[in-house]
Order: sequence, then structure tokens, then C-alpha cells
Amino acid sequence: MRTEKSRLQRALMRLQERMRQIRHLSIPEQLSLLNQMLRGHYAYYGIAGNFQSLLRVYRVAKHYWRKMLSSRSWKGAIGWKHFTQIETQFPILRPKLHFSYRELQAIAVL
Repeated sequence: MRTEKSRLQRALMRLQERMRQIRHLSIPEQLSLLNQMLRGHYAYYGIAGNFQSLLRVYRVAKHYWRKMLSSRSWKGAIGWKHFTQIETQFPILRPKLHFSYRELQAIAVL
């Protein structure tokens, strides 16, 4: 069970658009909203066999958040070294499966 390509692309575009809207908020506020979006995505698509798609969403969110933080001022881009310091202080929610293979088997029996 994997996420359909068009749905994945739509989710990534929605995520990027929302991150553009919250670009100028403080970092804790941005992270709170970003984690809220990711939590909902992981809850909906977090079934066994779909972990690669969840990882892709996580990686895209991470890269795009760095890009948005870099575009907030004229001081220049935020390098990956500085971004990892920010991310250790304010971690992005990692993907998590909500339904394992065993749980899916139990549902399939019904």
C-alpha cells in the first residue's frame, strides 16, 4: 500500500504553499504549524508499506523549511551546518507508522 503519485505531489505542493505563508513567523511558531501538518499527513498515510513516501515528505519538508528560513532576510542563505543547529533545538516531527502489518492483517480478517 503506497501513496498514489498524484496525491503525494498534491500533498507536497500544499505543504510548500503553507510554508510560504508562514515564512515570516518566528521559528517556534513555524515549527508548531509544520509539525501539525506533518502529524496529520503521517496519521492519514501512515500505514505499513508506505514508509518510503512518509520519508520523502519528511525530507522535502526539511529541505523546504531550510529554503524558507534562508529567504527571510537579505543576510543570505542558511547553510546546512547552521540549519542542523536550528533543527536540533527545534526538531521536525519524524515519520511514524500508525498501522503496522499485523494491525492491517487483523482488519483484513474482519
